[in-house]
Amino acid sequence: MVKLDEEIIGGDILYKRGIMMLLSASFLSACGASNIEVIQLDYIEDQWNVESYSKEGEMIKVHESKEVLAACDGERATELKGDITVYQTAIAGRTEPASAMTPYTMKVVTYLEGDERYVVCRESYTNQLMAEAIDSFPDFVNTSDGIRLPRLPRIHQTFSALQDKLVEAEGLEIDGNSITPFPHTLLEIEPALYGELEMKLGGKVIRYPIAQFEPRGFEMPNQQIAIGYDKKTFRPYILYSFDGQFFIPQPIEFDELEDPESKENTVFSELEIKTVATARELNEEEETPFYTFSYLKNGKRVTETMTIRFAPGLFLKEGEEPDPMFEDWLPVEEAGPRVIVHRKPYDGGAMEFAEYSDATKEEAKELFDIVNEADPVDRRGEDSEYRYLTLTDGWKGQVFEISYQKRSKKIDIYLTDPLRDQTFKLSSAGAESFLDIFPRLKETL
Repeated sequence: MVKLDEEIIGGDILYKRGIMMLLSASFLSACGASNIEVIQLDYIEDQWNVESYSKEGEMIKVHESKEVLAACDGERATELKGDITVYQTAIAGRTEPASAMTPYTMKVVTYLEGDERYVVCRESYTNQLMAEAIDSFPDFVNTSDGIRLPRLPRIHQTFSALQDKLVEAEGLEIDGNSITPFPHTLLEIEPALYGELEMKLGGKVIRYPIAQFEPRGFEMPNQQIAIGYDKKTFRPYILYSFDGQFFIPQPIEFDELEDPESKENTVFSELEIKTVATARELNEEEETPFYTFSYLKNGKRVTETMTIRFAPGLFLKEGEEPDPMFEDWLPVEEAGPRVIVHRKPYDGGAMEFAEYSDATKEEAKELFDIVNEADPVDRRGEDSEYRYLTLTDGWKGQVFEISYQKRSKKIDIYLTDPLRDQTFKLSSAGAESFLDIFPRLKETL
């Protein structure tokens, strides 16, 4: 009898231990499940079109999209050491589905080699460069042939045949007014590896650099510079061309002007121009005379010298973010998370308004929190008509498939990450806020 009682007691203890082990395992499993990160942003390769260009300018499709997009994510390099050979430039671009301000996003990535292998990057909204030293190049980079670019730009004189073409060049018009070029002012500039050209007139800095150089893996022709004149407004323009056919007119406005709209000190009556530049290399930080301007000011003829200065390029340091170009007059969309729901997969092309609904910036931040607080589950609901939820922050993003289940007084919202085959369920409050943010989606449920 005692032996039987001992067996019963022993069996009961083993049973309880077994139950505790199962419960503990379930508890640990539940803890692990609840700690799954819902939002895991990464480069979505299907959304990007990546192309590269050979030395001769031939377009090459690039399939290693993620390697191009991830370029310059590592530790920053602040200089390119050694004699530099530029191998190849890749351009990654996508059409933003819900943005009127920045309809197209682009990243330019160039692979080059000096004392080390480097990658240099620039994003479409900025002219500032980032660089990174890397161990190896992606497979698509052709290192059998490259381009050697000088560290300093050079000035070249032009012949009369080129000067005659300037008169017929495209783009010589501003606000409906014709710009008359001074053909004898035409000069050629041999590009440098990287840096910019800054100009002064009469010692006053002209507002924007006239040209900026960056490493490129394809042959670029010499660029051209000249002076043009609007005879109706008496305003001179710097004419700059990258191909010798189309010239970009830049008005001469100065940094010192408190009101950028003011045209005072930018009117030059009876302007006469003389070219004083000679063929030479432009040394770093040295102001080189290019032209003399002779014009009437307060009834008296005055003469001022226009100089040009080459400023070597600087790379963004660790922790520095690029500034947008022309931020004082060109609005730039704020950085930060963005969220859209859409009917069809987003493949990097444009979407019709009826195909998607987007959240405001504040709503996007709220949605990131709502999604992050979702719980992993082993089921999903009925597919929503707006089937996809896309989260983006910068270059990275994540796509979920939306499903739902109607209950008597509420609607459950499920989000499935197809890459992990994992479904998450929004909290009741989160689902309610989600549907309030996307009323068009709610109407279809």
